Amino acid sequence: MTMRELIALAMPSSNRNTDSSTVPQVHALNILRALYRDTRLGENIIPFVSDGMQAAVLGFTSPVWAVRNSSTLLFSTLITRIFGVKKGKDEHSKKNRMTGREFFTRFPALYPFLLNQLEEAAATVESDSGQVKLHPSLFLLLLVLSRLYPSPMDGSSSPLGLAPFMPFIIRCGRSAVYRTREMAARALVPFVLVTQVPSTVHTLLQELPPEPRPNIQHNHIHGTLLQVLFLLRSYQTDSHRPFPAGNGICEALRQRMWLASRQNSCVVTRGAFLDVLVCLCGPKISLLDEVTDLRQEALSVLMASDLVTSDSSSTILGPGSTQYLLGLARVALSASVEIPELWGGPQLTSRLVQCLLQCPHYEVRELALEGVLRRLQEKEEEEQKRRPQWLDETTLSNLTSLALHETHPQCLAKVLTVLCVLSSSNELQWRDGVEILSQEEVLLHLLARAQNSAQSVELHCAAMTLVSQLVVQLVNTKPQGSSAVPYFAQWGALVCSCCSEEQPEEVKLMAAKVLVNCTATVLTSAHLPLGLPTTVSLWRSLFTLLQDEDQEIRDSASDFISNVPAPLLRADVAGVSVCPPVALDSGVGLLCRLFELWQQVPAGVLALTEWLLGEEEGNNEAVADEASSLDEEDFLFEKGDLNLWAEPVQWVQLLHRHLCFLIFKQTQAPGTAGPDQVHEIHTLSTHAHAQAISSQQALDSLPALPQFSCTVEHARLVLRHQRATLALDVLERLR
Repeated sequence: MTMRELIALAMPSSNRNTDSSTVPQVHALNILRALYRDTRLGENIIPFVSDGMQAAVLGFTSPVWAVRNSSTLLFSTLITRIFGVKKGKDEHSKKNRMTGREFFTRFPALYPFLLNQLEEAAATVESDSGQVKLHPSLFLLLLVLSRLYPSPMDGSSSPLGLAPFMPFIIRCGRSAVYRTREMAARALVPFVLVTQVPSTVHTLLQELPPEPRPNIQHNHIHGTLLQVLFLLRSYQTDSHRPFPAGNGICEALRQRMWLASRQNSCVVTRGAFLDVLVCLCGPKISLLDEVTDLRQEALSVLMASDLVTSDSSSTILGPGSTQYLLGLARVALSASVEIPELWGGPQLTSRLVQCLLQCPHYEVRELALEGVLRRLQEKEEEEQKRRPQWLDETTLSNLTSLALHETHPQCLAKVLTVLCVLSSSNELQWRDGVEILSQEEVLLHLLARAQNSAQSVELHCAAMTLVSQLVVQLVNTKPQGSSAVPYFAQWGALVCSCCSEEQPEEVKLMAAKVLVNCTATVLTSAHLPLGLPTTVSLWRSLFTLLQDEDQEIRDSASDFISNVPAPLLRADVAGVSVCPPVALDSGVGLLCRLFELWQQVPAGVLALTEWLLGEEEGNNEAVADEASSLDEEDFLFEKGDLNLWAEPVQWVQLLHRHLCFLIFKQTQAPGTAGPDQVHEIHTLSTHAHAQAISSQQALDSLPALPQFSCTVEHARLVLRHQRATLALDVLERLR
């Protein structure tokens, strides 16, 4: 009884057209939404879903905003109730769908209601010459219908078949509203059985004009092309499709090729026709028996288009110009990069790639770079060593010039990623137009790019990866005499900054891969090409990543063991994959052996002792004093430690153990420390002694049972005191 009363109130009425008279209707719609959402009612609410859906759809016809708003919320709740919670981010996913037979069997009252409403909505669709009209509930109807798909049991005798809906959905594709045409195309796909797609596509293509004529309805053409495009795309992804489709589609497209050329004044329909051509001509395995002639005609249209001819494509302005240029770019990519051997124009590949990379529209450049990157990665997986024909010297020169002058962040990130892939296989020759640049000049430019790219994670990662590859190449070719040595410290500082806790996971993962790739060349080199301070800083960053909270970052950083020369490793870890804790222990031991190899044991011991004391401990006393003067409530919303996985106590003990062993080995070959090192030992001893006293005093000032009453402060002070005590022990041994 409650549901019947609420639904009766929620239904529109002729005497409820003002804000005051629709208050009961708004309340009824909101209460219904709460009832449909309540999981405690379970299946008991299902018999009332049909009436609720009708109230939501009809509520959109109200002139009062509050009613339309409440109807929107109710409709959204009912969609979730009927089709389930959305699984994934894709609004058009096939997961939240059901067959039309099941839908209308569960909710039979919706079959005549939706059909009548759709017929009424289709009748309001006007052509270009008429006034733009849009049925208030059209979007809702198309949204519901797009969630259905045909059942194998559907047939002409089925009383709840989906066939009666098709003519009205096709008619909605003639709407003057772009969004309506797109939604109608999506809604049509579920209503066409896979065996009927070729014939339906052929029928739709026959509605298109075979030649230009006055008073062409471009909205009608665009809606039809969108319906053809979405049908073909769904046909491509269906694994049970009959294969291949008939040649009538190919012939119908060839007869209407003018729609893709300049004879067609509407760039929106030009772009849609090009998308249909790409759908049929782009894949290696086409949907049609024979597409050679269609590809040749499409290539002729492309070569005469605004993208390739001497006319600047920047003159194409207005709505749809970007979609049109992207359609041309997809055809050009397929003909030059993806499957040039099937298009029969190998002599045009380099020219087409050049036109794509030099296009003034960043959307075209970005699409072209994505296609080039995808093809290069496929060739890497296929392990093809031969360079593709389109990747000639002109294309390489265009790519390097683009990396030096590109201003759009996404395009710059893509071109740097492409150059990373190319640079990993062989050394690139960088050109800026006709000028050949040295590796040092390129390194300086890319370092500036990397420093200024922190706002874009993708760009920052691509720039740092390419710079790191260039540094490794320079170290390999000129280990000690390179003029780029002053820039190596700058690169090292950038890499270290990428390893800090506050960096995004993508940046830290990139830094881990960079450090792993430069392990053999930089970190374990006997020549110290980057100098001792920069090399030690890079090792410290690697150890930070090995203690990161993210498992993937720790695992990626631990791969450095596989790049360490075997003579430097213990027999039990050489040539095997190890877990991050073992990699951390082995890495510190390896660094101690490298200090001996570099003949830098005193400097190395002092550096590790500074790690032992802690880099942040210098001003901890002031921070502690300030904290003690504040109430506990002042720290209610303070952010705690970012890393909950690292074990600082174990890290301190690990450092102390390896330092003691290194000092013991050094006593077997005694030497004399320099005056600077003696002074540094004295400074560290003073600092450690002061830190031990202050931390002990702070511990003594804590209340009774501090490990329970003020756990965090107690743990921090205990760690600080342990750092100071172990550092004093190391310095005493060193002295």
